[in-house]
Amino acid sequence: MRKSLYVAAVSLLAAASVWLLPAQEKQAKANPNFTGGSPIPLEQGKSANAYFRFPPGVRTKWHSHGGGQIILVEEGVGRYQVKGGPVMELHAGETVYAGPNVVHWHGAAPDQGGVHFNVSRGDIMWLEPVTDAEFNVKAQR
Repeated sequence: MRKSLYVAAVSLLAAASVWLLPAQEKQAKANPNFTGGSPIPLEQGKSANAYFRFPPGVRTKWHSHGGGQIILVEEGVGRYQVKGGPVMELHAGETVYAGPNVVHWHGAAPDQGGVHFNVSRGDIMWLEPVTDAEFNVKAQR
């Protein structure tokens, strides 16, 4: 009985490889811009890009993204805070990530503006405004 199960499993694997290898080769040839095969898209069309110039003192309300958000400061100085955490100062070229459903805000520094490029996934839940007292604390680097 064991031997027949072993033979069946090996036969199944051999049959699967006959089907999978050509499929993998075809997939690898489908996009010549990748080595070792082609990546598999997970959620096409379910992300959003935003590109904002934040003048000094401008910031978002507290909010979260169902699938998370990447914030890249492209120029100038920005600020970012996860609810309950410290206010962080961000400079050009720095990136932060707010995970799925993590409540946060981001914007410019009080005295310097900045440009943010954001990529987010999922619905946005907008919450209350960031108060001046919350915004004007000394930021950490």
